Amino acid sequence: MSVSRRIAFAVSVSWLSRVSIIFSGLVLTPTLFRFMGKEELGLWYLLGNSQSFFWLLSLGVTPTLTRHIALAKGKSGFDAEVELTDETQQHIGDLVVTGRLILQCLAVAVFLIAWVVGYGLISQLELHEVSQEQVLWAWTLMCVGYAIAVWLSYFDCLLAGMGYVGWDGLIAVLTYFLIIFSNMIAVMLGGGLLALATISVFAGLIQRLIFITIIRWRFPNLLLLQGNWNIEYAKALFKPSLYWWLTDLGTFLILRTDTYFIAIFKGSHNIPSYQATYNLIANISQAAVAFAGSSAVFISQAWQAGNLAEIHRMTLRNARIGLSIVAAGVAFLIVAGEDFIKLWLGNGNFVGLDVLLIFCIIVTLETQHVILTTSSRATEDEKYAPWALTSGILNLVFTSVLIKPLGLLGVAMATMLAQMLTNNWYAVYRPMVRLRLNFGVYLRQVVGLWATVLICCLSLSWLAKKSLFLLGITSEWAVIATSAVICGAVLLTSVWMSVLQDHHRTTIQGKLKAWLRLSEL
Repeated sequence: MSVSRRIAFAVSVSWLSRVSIIFSGLVLTPTLFRFMGKEELGLWYLLGNSQSFFWLLSLGVTPTLTRHIALAKGKSGFDAEVELTDETQQHIGDLVVTGRLILQCLAVAVFLIAWVVGYGLISQLELHEVSQEQVLWAWTLMCVGYAIAVWLSYFDCLLAGMGYVGWDGLIAVLTYFLIIFSNMIAVMLGGGLLALATISVFAGLIQRLIFITIIRWRFPNLLLLQGNWNIEYAKALFKPSLYWWLTDLGTFLILRTDTYFIAIFKGSHNIPSYQATYNLIANISQAAVAFAGSSAVFISQAWQAGNLAEIHRMTLRNARIGLSIVAAGVAFLIVAGEDFIKLWLGNGNFVGLDVLLIFCIIVTLETQHVILTTSSRATEDEKYAPWALTSGILNLVFTSVLIKPLGLLGVAMATMLAQMLTNNWYAVYRPMVRLRLNFGVYLRQVVGLWATVLICCLSLSWLAKKSLFLLGITSEWAVIATSAVICGAVLLTSVWMSVLQDHHRTTIQGKLKAWLRLSEL
């Protein structure tokens, strides 16, 4: 399978996973709102949001190990099916063994550190409907589940680093609906935090077992790689892992501390509406960065092979697709977001248009710099930690100042201002230098396309909404459907004209014609 096909497979799985999450969220979230109290639901969001904290405790070893395996494979060439030399096989085998031992030690540390920190936070919460003991037991189960995931994550590193991307996402999709169905049944039967935490642990274990089984069945050759502990490779993993961890620490302080401030200063009952709205917009960003994430290991291999032209092609393509998706999604939410959330969660759960607009700005700028830094970091360029940490600290300061006078709006504004002053510009500038991208080309091919899609989607959706009102049609369903169709059509047109190459269009047209001929028979 070629590199393009592997990326397409990984992106398809990523989008399928995201669609599954969105679809299940449309069903699960209203169920949680109806069958759980706001305090208990806020606590569940609080604990669920701590997945990023767990990821942070893995100290950046997993992504660094994946990248080093990809760089090692690149020594044998950039082609996806390249035959590995004996030296490369030994290098990869030693990396896997070394990384496995490091991750096993980290798993124990993750559990202990996470439990102690969680206990400290939980003991500070003022609770009225849920006991602290119940919250603590739920947190303990989540700590156990994630420690096991860290223990076995070297399998993910090996599979992705060798270029077999997307399989972890496919397995996640297969188990995700089971999790959602179980959660809904548990909540409707009166289960609370403890039941949801138990389900998440068992689902995680099942997912890891399926993953290992698929490797043994589909990629048994990977298990034949033999290696030994290598202290030099361990040292080589240490520095970039440290920088990755510091960058992730900054990201955590930027994007994952809002709920803690809200819980402490405004009460956990204010978390659900804020978090639900942000999750809705974050889903758009996750879909937008899918190409960049799936391309990272191949950029590592191309960098090792000295193929700078291929890196430019993948990076610019990822940015064009990603920012086009964000432009269409943001336009839809600006025009129809309030109607969507009211229909989805019921009246009284819309966080406000001002907060929604700030979320849209945050996600747009965040998506841009994540796409670019993903390509740059794939080349072992870990120069973002100081800026990420500065942004995180600024976010904490701004939030503590603005939350009291402005409430939830102040929390959102703090994140936006902290990002604009740091990551939003540096994490665009640095990849341009590292990857030797032409800024003029980037402005024309990426920013110009983003602006075009955003303006077209906003203007056409707004005109359509006004037209519906003039015709006396005020149904939320009508506004949502019309805006979605318009934004989707503009997005597909932009991708067809400005992203796909001639041979892609020819292939798609050929397949459509063949499908039409078959349908006529």
